[in-house]
Amino acid sequence: MTMDALVRRLPAALTAAAAVVLLAWPAITDFYSYNAAYYNGLVASAAISAILTISLNLSMGYGGLLSMMHTGMQLLGGYAVAYTTVKAGLPWFAGVVAAMLLGAVFSGLVLVISLRATYLYFGMITLAADLIVVEGGNAWDAVTGGINGIVGVTPGGLSKNQFYYVVLAALALVYAAQRNLVRSGVGRAVMAVRESPDTAAALGIRPTRTKAVAFTFSGAIAGLSGGLYALQLGFINPEVGILDNGLVFFVGLFLGGIGTLAGPVIGVAAIAAVVELIKDYARYTTLLLGCTLLLAMMLVPKGIVGTWRAARFGRPPEGVDHEPSGDLPESVLPGAAAPDVPALEGRGLVKHFGGVKAVDGVDIRVDAGSVYGIIGPNGSGKSTTVACLTRFHPVDAGEVLVCGEPAAARPHAVAGQGVTRVFQTPHLFERQSVLDNVLAGMRGREDYGLVSAVLRSPGYRRREAASRAEAAALLAFAGLSGRSEQQAGTLSHGQKRLLEVVRAVASGPRVLVLDEPATGLVPAEIDALARLCRAFRAHGLAVVLIEHNMNFVMDVCDRITVIDSGKVIACGAPAEVRAEPAVLDAYLGRPDLVEEIT
Repeated sequence: MTMDALVRRLPAALTAAAAVVLLAWPAITDFYSYNAAYYNGLVASAAISAILTISLNLSMGYGGLLSMMHTGMQLLGGYAVAYTTVKAGLPWFAGVVAAMLLGAVFSGLVLVISLRATYLYFGMITLAADLIVVEGGNAWDAVTGGINGIVGVTPGGLSKNQFYYVVLAALALVYAAQRNLVRSGVGRAVMAVRESPDTAAALGIRPTRTKAVAFTFSGAIAGLSGGLYALQLGFINPEVGILDNGLVFFVGLFLGGIGTLAGPVIGVAAIAAVVELIKDYARYTTLLLGCTLLLAMMLVPKGIVGTWRAARFGRPPEGVDHEPSGDLPESVLPGAAAPDVPALEGRGLVKHFGGVKAVDGVDIRVDAGSVYGIIGPNGSGKSTTVACLTRFHPVDAGEVLVCGEPAAARPHAVAGQGVTRVFQTPHLFERQSVLDNVLAGMRGREDYGLVSAVLRSPGYRRREAASRAEAAALLAFAGLSGRSEQQAGTLSHGQKRLLEVVRAVASGPRVLVLDEPATGLVPAEIDALARLCRAFRAHGLAVVLIEHNMNFVMDVCDRITVIDSGKVIACGAPAEVRAEPAVLDAYLGRPDLVEEIT
């Protein structure tokens, strides 16, 4: 075995060694230390902190939701267990279930009242929620015990060593749940919304629902952490929820690597070890944590795991180019279209921005199995027309029909009807692999939810296997199969555009809308794009092209509409449009385009 292969296997070897040490830890401390209970409790505390940090990672790292209330949700989980066991007299595991439910419900409510908040403002709302939980704990004596909290919380019937293994099992289950979620269609949708909500919506993913799934699941795990915390300490009081206590989790997350699976566990383990080493200087703990966070941001901005993944041994091998091969999978092809019913139609579309008439009475009719071009000078209203057709802009007047039915009011619902849009500038999910980008495009066609993804149900496994085979076939069709494991952000511009088109086709559209797809492409890449457009047409898809490259448009389009100043000035076959005087007049300020048209 080569040295490179050995180094690549190092993380797996270290993980196995760490698992063996953790499982044997009580025996090790009992043999070597006179204070085994203290060291067992130290590791259990770190494991509970790791559970909360995984929860924070799901929210911030994968969901892109800045949360300042995770210590508050931990406090809620602790109250749930304390009230259930001490005041209601129920078993401790019933309290843990209640803690998870309370964390999920509270996080869901916070998200509902902050749907329109941007990243920073969402963080401020969660900070307010954390303060409300802490002050509520101080004031609600009858339930929370007020300032003194609730004491006497115990995992009845379990010894300290048994509870240690309960905590380890909880950490293992939470880690597996995080991994299963992230590597499923649900997780890919969450990361798609994190990187570009508009692109996710164009693929049929519902951004609001996706955020709710991620944040609610994160809240449930935070509640679990709080419940275990109360059971270990034997009490719970409002001080647990103050934001200062969250510094350990933030530092651990950024040190280990935000948006990575193992990062939260590694980061918290490192911080716990350092804090233990300086316990005789506990008054400097906050200062040390602050310095650690600062150094981590400067020296390893991607965290320990993120830095390893970016290194030569940690990242996937560079992909290679393959010749396009195979055919489109049957599952992404549209069904037979109704006769004489256009795949996409806009009637009398009007869109004004103040006094600017961006779209002024535009009619568009796109038939199935055709390539339809929309051209016009810069600022003529082409992209606005497409935004109206796909509902990214509401129309002021007119109607949009998809296969003869009124178009839905929201972009993700229009995508669900079969209209998928590719934007003017590349909108890849750059932190995901090429394969995962294509799989993200299939999310709107997947029929499983969070529970099936986390539990890896048989139905989920069957669908995931089919999706991966379909994605591989699509990449082979576009000549990108050799780069499936490569990070999408490392592709060339032309490869990114091809990948965007493939990802859009993966959603199974009836109509594929491409906004200036040839911009920045070299001739060979334009030829590849033209080949794809012709292939889509041959398979019954309707393709809408908004483009400035006249040679490309005239070569592949069956019908062309020319827009100028928000109005249609010509519509017909390429030869007819090329000879239209109004079109030539519209391009008089662009001699190069006049030459191309004529």
